Formats: sequence, structure tokens, C-alpha cells
Amino acid sequence: MGGDRFTAEQREGFAWNRASWNERVEAHWRSRMYQAHADALRAGGHDLEPRLTEAMGDVAGQRLAHLQCHMGMETLGWERLGAEACGLDFSPPAIERACLLRDELGMSTRFVVGNVYDAPQLLGDGFDAVFVSVGSLCWLPDVRRWAEVVATLLNEGGRLLLDDVHPLLNTLDNAPGEPGFAFRYPYLGGDRVVLDEDGTYVDGDHSFENQRSAEWNHSLGDIVTGLIDAGLRVDSLNESAHCVWKALDVMSTEDEQTWQFPEPWRDRIPTLFTLRATRTGPLGVTRPRGSSTGSDPSGDDSRASPRA
Repeated sequence: MGGDRFTAEQREGFAWNRASWNERVEAHWRSRMYQAHADALRAGGHDLEPRLTEAMGDVAGQRLAHLQCHMGMETLGWERLGAEACGLDFSPPAIERACLLRDELGMSTRFVVGNVYDAPQLLGDGFDAVFVSVGSLCWLPDVRRWAEVVATLLNEGGRLLLDDVHPLLNTLDNAPGEPGFAFRYPYLGGDRVVLDEDGTYVDGDHSFENQRSAEWNHSLGDIVTGLIDAGLRVDSLNESAHCVWKALDVMSTEDEQTWQFPEPWRDRIPTLFTLRATRTGPLGVTRPRGSSTGSDPSGDDSRASPRA
């Protein structure tokens, strides 16, 4: 990961997060959620949501990179739709599972272990599309550097589809009494948040040794400005109350696929956002770091501070 590119605090967070995700891979693999995804692939199809395939557009014959791909099931779905797909994740056990499923299916998707900030060196460039799925940006300390990675991966005219947890949802936590949730974590500032939590987001009762993780919340303003400064044009930004896991105890579901807040908050609090952007010209940051609103998370002044 290039050592001096990150502060000691950031490197510590990466280590916690990798250990946490490594230990949870087998529980995720055995869960109803991920087995449903795998079974859709085994049946000859895929489990990508229509809203994502519509937003991405036709990928047939195109090179597509899926960053922070976890066990690669969405990556395999893009290959099913005709893409020359590759997936990158920092968890060796997750990539091992992705490769085992790929081989079972007789597919050719390339999977690589590595940190997302090293994606250009690990994957190369010249991609027509980059896909980033739910539960990605909160694990990264520097969203501006991430945007530059995306721009470097893409061809001129290539597109990013980012579908992730809304940063407002990342500020909330369970709370006693009504309404059952409250603000607990910062929206602005990008400070590191240290969490000590057992369990995971899939079904079943699980207990793990590696319970500490680090997250960094990034405002929509920081995400959008980072992409613009990296040379991308933001084409669309949609917010929704479509939550794909039970993020808070008060949420309920009717189909085990989407969860909602209770009334009067139902459909009123954003839980996800979907952004599409296009690289419009040659590489080159259009404004110097730190020129946009918000603190700059790079270098010595970096911001110290569920899930793909």
C-alpha cells in the first residue's frame, strides 16, 4: 500500500478492517443472502438489480473493473451480461471464494487481491466502466485519492457507477425509546470512527474474534467534488430509501431483500445513493487539493478519523 502514503492511524484502520472481513467471509458465504446470489449465477443468470443494469447501460464487449468486490458475485454478474470483468478486494479469503465460484461456473472473470488505492498498478487502465457497490467508501480514509484512482482506471469517455450507503445513514445508530434511532456519528469532517462490534450483516447468530473496525464517512459534497476534481463529469445522482440490509433495529422487511424505516420515516430518510459519472478528458486534477469545501484527507494532514 505504499507505506508513507498513509498515516499510522490509517494503516492501523486498514489492518483492523482486513482482519474483520477475512474472518467473516465464511459466514457470508453460507448466508441466505449470498447463496441466493450464487444460485442465480448457477442457474445461468445473475442477481444484479435492474436499477443497476439500467444505470450502467450495455456492457457487452467492454472492460469493467469492480472495486472492493468482496466475493465477486456482482462481478460475475457483469461478465454474464457480456463484460470482460475483473474484481479487486483486499481480503484474500474473499477473493479465494470468488475464484472458486468462478471456476465452478466455468467463467473467466479475473480476481485480484489488493488495496483499492493500488488498483491502477494491479489492474492496469483502459477500462470502459468502473463499478463500486454498497458498503465501499466508508472503509476508505481518502475519497479524493479514490476518485483519482477511478479516473486513472477509465478510458476517456468511460463511466463510473457508484451505488453505496448514503452518508446520512452512516451517522445513525440504534437508540432506546422513540423513534429507535439517533444521530451518533459525524456527517462532515471525514474523521476516523472506531467501532467494536460482534456479528455481521447477514442472517444467523455469529460471533467473531476480530470485532474492531475503522470507518470514514464522506459527505456527498466531498464525493462529488472529488470526482469533478479528478476529471469526471457527474451525470446523475439519485438518493433512495432502498436499503439492502437491516441497518438499524427499527427497520423491517416484507421480502428479505429491502428494509424500510417505520412510519413516519418510511421513504423519508435516504439509505442509498447511486451516482453515474463520465471521464470527459485527459487525466489531470482540475483543481489543486484542498481547493474545495472540506478538509483534505491526503498526506500529513489526512483525515484521521456495511460491506459489499
